[in-house]
Amino acid sequence: MLIDLTRVYFRKTLLAMFRFKEARRLNMVYSKILVGIDGSEISERALNVAIELCKKIGAELLIAHVIEKPPVLTMAKMQEELIEKALEEYADRLLSRALFKAEKEGVRAKPLLLRGKPGPKLCETANKYGVDLVIVGSRGLGTISKFIVGSVSDFLVRHCTNKSILIIR
Repeated sequence: MLIDLTRVYFRKTLLAMFRFKEARRLNMVYSKILVGIDGSEISERALNVAIELCKKIGAELLIAHVIEKPPVLTMAKMQEELIEKALEEYADRLLSRALFKAEKEGVRAKPLLLRGKPGPKLCETANKYGVDLVIVGSRGLGTISKFIVGSVSDFLVRHCTNKSILIIR
């Protein structure tokens, strides 16, 4: 009986040591993580994965939302301003919720509100801030869809080649 308890304790100790070593190794690799969110269910999952990973390895989290101008050909200046204001308010609420969620878990996080095309903007931001890992959902709220992965995640995999990319389904 005592031998069985010792084996169980030894196994648990080895497992804990392995997890600690693995977390330290990942910490050396990933010290800054960027997650792109857009309010979709999949981007919420990507945020959860990013928070959990940052919590385990002690990495800093950058939470980014990109405002992309809607493709409207004829738009009055007043309508354009109203749409722009609504998009900014939505982005502020989205980033505030994400920041609160990360800080509640004890993760150092910084919100980033970006403007432009999501794929290129996330890639540019990852390079600008020296990010080690970019996490995005496989699909988002974008109007253009692809068969296997979304256009943003596809862009990041093809063009942001100097960074690790994690795509969440």
